[in-house]
Amino acid sequence: MISTYDKTTETSNTALERLRESLKSIIPPEAIALTCGSYARREATVGSDLDFYVLVPALDRSESEWFTRAKDAIAKVVTKPPAAGGAFESLIQINDLLNNFGGDKDTNQTITRRMLYLLEGEYLTNDTEFKSIRRDIIERYVSETRDDRHIAQYLLNDIIRYWRTITVDYAFKTQESGKPWAIRNIKLVFSRKLIYASGLFSVAMTHNRNQREKIETLESLFSIPPLKRIEHICGKANTQELVTSYNRFLSQIDNKEMRSHLETISKENRDTDQKFRELKDEGYRFGTELLAAFNNTFPADHPIHRAVIF
Repeated sequence: MISTYDKTTETSNTALERLRESLKSIIPPEAIALTCGSYARREATVGSDLDFYVLVPALDRSESEWFTRAKDAIAKVVTKPPAAGGAFESLIQINDLLNNFGGDKDTNQTITRRMLYLLEGEYLTNDTEFKSIRRDIIERYVSETRDDRHIAQYLLNDIIRYWRTITVDYAFKTQESGKPWAIRNIKLVFSRKLIYASGLFSVAMTHNRNQREKIETLESLFSIPPLKRIEHICGKANTQELVTSYNRFLSQIDNKEMRSHLETISKENRDTDQKFRELKDEGYRFGTELLAAFNNTFPADHPIHRAVIF
């Protein structure tokens, strides 16, 4: 029987092929269009939007015409636009992605674009340059690693920082901005946690590798969608229950009625709404399985354990 993840992978790949075909004659050859989010993770369900942005060498007013045409072409394939005012549906200078790792210029939007480029990004145009930029970002992180014994801690710290930023932003968006909270809460304990874990596990794999091997390991792992990446690192025996739990999550948010229900639940009903509680409990199981896979793959003396805590 086909799993929900297999189904969403097929849906996502079909959309990505159509998008690449539509955009190749619109996006200039020196630019790179890419997507993050559910389509990039091969998890597109009903109601999924397309998080995308376009990297350009420099911003120019003449770009507005072809960028408008690109957005129109995308809307014919994925009708739901990205969230207004977010980090996506934008033209970004390449150097803005490659500079300011940390510091007061590294805003929530810039770290979001950089981390998702690595952890779940997928090209829409210019595959060669997309991979080259991904390698440049990895090299900048790994260059700070002192020797072969150490993991890529600079990268790990930014992955942890991004995960904590997501959790804080969730509280802001649902408390201060009044946005629907239940579906964001469920995504936080499943898909957002999956992204974080896939990065954490990938950094652990840089232990006892020289600088070139660290870079190549991360390049290879980041080219695999997050769920498959964890399965690849930990093995199917250690991830069977984890994958099963994630499929339950996908099957629920791929249901229009369930998705609509999650978008309308009030916080006052979070302890009594049975559908929400069932998904939330599944989220706890998913987190437990992620931790088990982590501990079964990386022994207690592996440096990743100390690095995550201290």
